Amino acid sequence: MTNPRDDKSTQNIEETARVGAQLLQHNAETLQNAWRSGLDMAAKAMGRSTEELGRTLGFSGNEVQQAQQATERSARNTEALLYTSTAATRLMSEMSQEYLQLVRYQIEKSMDRMNELWRCRTPQDLAAVQSDFARETVGSVLESSRRVADMSLKVAEDATKHMERVRSAA
Repeated sequence: MTNPRDDKSTQNIEETARVGAQLLQHNAETLQNAWRSGLDMAAKAMGRSTEELGRTLGFSGNEVQQAQQATERSARNTEALLYTSTAATRLMSEMSQEYLQLVRYQIEKSMDRMNELWRCRTPQDLAAVQSDFARETVGSVLESSRRVADMSLKVAEDATKHMERVRSAA
């Protein structure tokens, strides 16, 4: 039989973790939007500045074209960096969700094990429950770590492919 107070504590911890994850995701999206806006403004400003500078200095059409190409290349490189930072932000969000799932699972298992500990009658029973709990904890942490590593690898591969596409377009 579970204690209603334990259930309430579990719900409070889960809600706090969920709100924290939502806040992290919101902040990541806000940062991503700010980066994108900044990139757009910088690219437009650089393009206009390049044209004005070329006219002011009396560059020929070829020199202005080279400057515009350099500006476009710079914008593509900046976009690639933005894409990579977006991928990293997405990874952080997925990792926080994975962590929250692990915490929730561990809380539930801890509550189950506490009930089992109360039923122990011998030191051997106590040792068995504790060793089962330790084995399950290590197993769930390793499984969660494997999923996070898989996420990281997928994001790294995706970002690398995007960078290669940008490089080949240059």
